[in-house]
Amino acid sequence: MSIGRKQLASLFVCNVAAWTVGNGLLPLLPVYAVKLGADPAVTGLYLALSYLAVALGATSAGWVSGSRFRRRLPLIVTGVASLPLPWLMGLASSIWSLTLLTALLWFCGGLGLALMGILAGLSAGEGERGKVFGILAVTGGLGALIGNLGVGWLVRGWGYTTMFTALPVLMLAWPVAAFFLEEKEDAAAGREQNVPVKQMPMGRDYLLLCAASTVLSIAGFFILLIRSFQMSDMGFGPLEISSTGAVGGLISMPVPFVMGWLSDRFDRKPLLILAYLSDLGALVLLPLSYALWHFWLVLVLQGVAGGSNSSIGNAWVTDLIPRESYGKGLAVFGATAWVGGVVGFALAGSLLQNLGSAPASVLGGCLALGAVGLLIPMRGGLHPTGQARAKVAGAGRSGGRGGPS
Repeated sequence: MSIGRKQLASLFVCNVAAWTVGNGLLPLLPVYAVKLGADPAVTGLYLALSYLAVALGATSAGWVSGSRFRRRLPLIVTGVASLPLPWLMGLASSIWSLTLLTALLWFCGGLGLALMGILAGLSAGEGERGKVFGILAVTGGLGALIGNLGVGWLVRGWGYTTMFTALPVLMLAWPVAAFFLEEKEDAAAGREQNVPVKQMPMGRDYLLLCAASTVLSIAGFFILLIRSFQMSDMGFGPLEISSTGAVGGLISMPVPFVMGWLSDRFDRKPLLILAYLSDLGALVLLPLSYALWHFWLVLVLQGVAGGSNSSIGNAWVTDLIPRESYGKGLAVFGATAWVGGVVGFALAGSLLQNLGSAPASVLGGCLALGAVGLLIPMRGGLHPTGQARAKVAGAGRSGGRGGPS
């Protein structure tokens, strides 16, 4: 089985629309929250609650996927329901109303992205999972480029209200593209909702991968919040702050595809460890940054880690768990990024309020190292196709030597 071009293109457009709005808003939400009277600790709590909503949306995708509604229809409905929310955010007069509206928008985003990931996992052939998830992971960087430049430009030229009013137009591409998706059904997927949980073991390696992804995500959200406050304190404007995400997304955009493609041919584990270490590099550089290009580099490194975790991580999940468990397994793994946002924003906001950016960056670096440590006990992530190639190559070399002595 191989994913069709129309299916992949529709998933790509849906992902781009979701990531454009999310990545475009994220750098400026802390600044906007301060305008409504929030301090760094309250801002961290606001963003943490928003990402709790994303996590709930992502985990609920497993249940939705196993229901009679499956995936395509809920994806369309979620996209339509999210359209008025950015406009309403522009009308918010208090931090608490902004929190509620952001949480609703983020819930829709978490549910939608998880459903897209499940559809991708069911549509991709066994030997192309890394490539497919790598292509879809590119949408994060593309969304960061479009969203950050567009949002920063709108805020600088016309203010926050106009920016929030324009975002629903971008989001319209999500439900429109979802209409062209095909619902992937097969015997395993059709039985998914009737299989008892005890018959769907995930295994130790899957749990370690989810834990590593969560810890890496916490460190990544440290970077995002510290970056916004650090640049704002240095006098950078909305467009400069947004440009860090745009440049980071642009430069790191090919990385998820390349890493996913490589992971279909080589061991996934060392590739993912290498990607995780780039998050550590970003956290080492962050407290030393003072020029705009320094922050660009920080976001490039963070984009390499996050994008590779999405492409290699999702592909590795499909290697580790039974096909009957794809709905729940991919939804839970996808939720690890958002759970990291809950903890990362709340903890980073408190540390910024009480200790400052340098100690917060140090703790973030320790977390990135901890994520690498969780990957080390895992067995190698060499895809079965790669294993077969390795065995054939090994047999050829042995044959050439006359066999083992």
